[in-house]
Amino acid sequence: MADPGATTATPKNPLGVLVVAVATAVRVVLIAAALLADAGVIRAGWLASLAPIPVLPGATDVGLISRGLLYAMLLVSVLAIWGLLRRHEWGWTLSIITAGVILALGIGWWAAGDPHYASMLVNSIAVFYLNQRDVRAAFHVGRP
Repeated sequence: MADPGATTATPKNPLGVLVVAVATAVRVVLIAAALLADAGVIRAGWLASLAPIPVLPGATDVGLISRGLLYAMLLVSVLAIWGLLRRHEWGWTLSIITAGVILALGIGWWAAGDPHYASMLVNSIAVFYLNQRDVRAAFHVGRP
């Protein structure tokens, strides 16, 4: 029998979780814009240029790989948002790995002379908040 004095409400997500979810949603928008602009559905080349990986032209091997990577990032980012908001530990793990990989790509693009500052900023914010004590505690990450 349930305790009549016990509450069944789940605790709210810390602010950092919501910030990371929004940052990841921005990543989803940038990637979706790049893919939609490549398909000719929208005319937002400036928005598409903010994606973490540029969509390279044509049906070349490199162009197909860049599109495939963008689709994979889009799927992983949507799954990360779901996991974050549902407070699954895998959501935190997926978010930190994805943000780290995209930051590494951003450093590579920067070193190559084609910096993607918006992507780097969004993912830096995500990594910062994912490492906050209250967010790590919410996902039971880093406990001794």
